Amino acid sequence: MARTLLSAGRGAIASPGAEPLYRRLADALAARLEEGDGQKLPSARALARDLALNRATVTAAYRELSRRGLAVLRRGRPRRERDNGEWGRSASFDDAPHGALDLARWAPDHALLPAGRIFRWLGLAEREGEDVAQYGSTWGYPPLRTWLAARLVSLGVHCSAEDILLTAGVQHGLDLLLRALVRPGESVLVEDPTYPGLPPLLALHKVGAVGVRVGSEGMRAADLAAALRRGRPQLAILTPTLHNPSGTVLAATDRRQVLTLLQRAGVQAVEEFFDPALVADGDAPPPLGALSADVVIVGSFSKSLFPGLRVGWMTGPRPVVERLAAVKRAADLSGSTFLEAAAFTLCQRGLYERQLERLRRASCARRDIVLAALKRAPTGVTWSRPRGGFSLLLELPKSMSARAVAARAGERGVWLLPGPTLSVSGRDDVLRIAFAAAGGKQLEEGMKRVVSALQPARGVLPLV
Repeated sequence: MARTLLSAGRGAIASPGAEPLYRRLADALAARLEEGDGQKLPSARALARDLALNRATVTAAYRELSRRGLAVLRRGRPRRERDNGEWGRSASFDDAPHGALDLARWAPDHALLPAGRIFRWLGLAEREGEDVAQYGSTWGYPPLRTWLAARLVSLGVHCSAEDILLTAGVQHGLDLLLRALVRPGESVLVEDPTYPGLPPLLALHKVGAVGVRVGSEGMRAADLAAALRRGRPQLAILTPTLHNPSGTVLAATDRRQVLTLLQRAGVQAVEEFFDPALVADGDAPPPLGALSADVVIVGSFSKSLFPGLRVGWMTGPRPVVERLAAVKRAADLSGSTFLEAAAFTLCQRGLYERQLERLRRASCARRDIVLAALKRAPTGVTWSRPRGGFSLLLELPKSMSARAVAARAGERGVWLLPGPTLSVSGRDDVLRIAFAAAGGKQLEEGMKRVVSALQPARGVLPLV
C-alpha cells in the first residue's frame, strides 16, 4: 500500500472532529487521490487490516469516494477511474452468467430505468443506482447487512454480514418465524400485555399464545417459569430492552435466568430488539443475543429512525436464518433494495446516531410530563417507570375496567389502548399510554384528561 494513503488514513483516525470516522477517512483519501499521482486504492479488506479499522467503516468511506466520482467500486479492489465493466452488483441466485444475454428474468436494463439524478438522492453513484432499482438478493442489500453486523458486534453479538437477513420490519420478521418454525395448533410464549400487532399475527397463523404476565415493574423470571409449566411453546418472543408497552428493561441477572429457563424447556428464544442507545436512564445490559448464540434477534429502523422506513433485519443461528431466507424467497422474492439502500445511506452518514440522541432527550422530557400528571391518579392505580421509549403501562385495581377508562378518555378527546387490545389473555386491568405523537403543553393537557378518566364514574343519585 502506498505510504501516502496509509499515512492519510492514520491521520484521519487520529484527528478529532464531529464528522463520522468514515467521512474523515474519505476526506483524507480524497485529498491524496485528487493530487493525481497515480496511486491505487487497496481493497477495503486490506486497508481495514492495515489501519486496524472495521471493514464496514472503510467500505463506507469508499462509497463516499464513489459518490464524489473519485472511485468506481467493484469486487476486490476499487478503481479510481470509471470503466464500462460490471461492478458493484448484488449477486443473487438467479443472476445470468457474465456476458450472457438475460432473456430469463423480467428485469429492465438501464435504458428503461427512471432518467435523471433520482438515485443520486440516495448518495449512490450512477451504476449503483441502477442496481438498487432492480430485484435484489433475498438476503438484502449487502452494505446495510455489513453495517448492521458491525453495530451488533459492538453490542457483543457474534455475527457477520452473512448472518443478517433483511426484512420489511419486525412484523414481517415475526411472520417469517411463525411460517418457518411453528405449525397451526402449536403455541408461542409472549409477554402479556405486548404490542398490539402481535396477538392478531398469532391468530392469523392459528397459533396459540402462552402469556407471561407483565406488570408495572416489568416481567419476572418466576412468572416465565410458571408460564412454561402451563404450556409447551415452540418460540418465546420477548422484548428485554424497552418492553412495549411498559418501557421497562430486564436486569442482567434476569436475562440469564430467562435464557436458562427457555433452554431447559427446549424453547427457541426470539428477542425483539430495541437499540440499547435508546435507553435514557442508565446502561442497558447486553442483548439476549449477546448472551447466547442460540437466540434469534429481530429488529427494525421503525423506532430508531422513523416508521415509514419499512426495513428490518434478523440474525441468529445460521440454520434457522437460512430457513427463514428460504421462506422469504418463496413469499416475496426479495425486499426493497431501494429502501434498504436509503436506510444504509442514512446510517452511514451519521443520522442514525443523531436520531437516537434526539429520541432519548424527547422521551425523557415527555415521560416526565406523564409521570408528573399520574401523581394525581386515584389510589390503587400503578404504572411503570419507562427507562426510554415512548410508552408506559398503567395497571388498574380490580374495581376498575381498562375498557371503561379508555371509553371515558375517548369522550374527553384522548385515545388510549385498553388491555384487551394488547393482551393475549384479554386483560382488562391495564392500559398503554403512548406519548410519541404529542409533547409539551398538548401532552400536559391530554394527561389531565387521562387522570380525569381514571376517576370512578359517578352513578345516578336515587330519587327519595
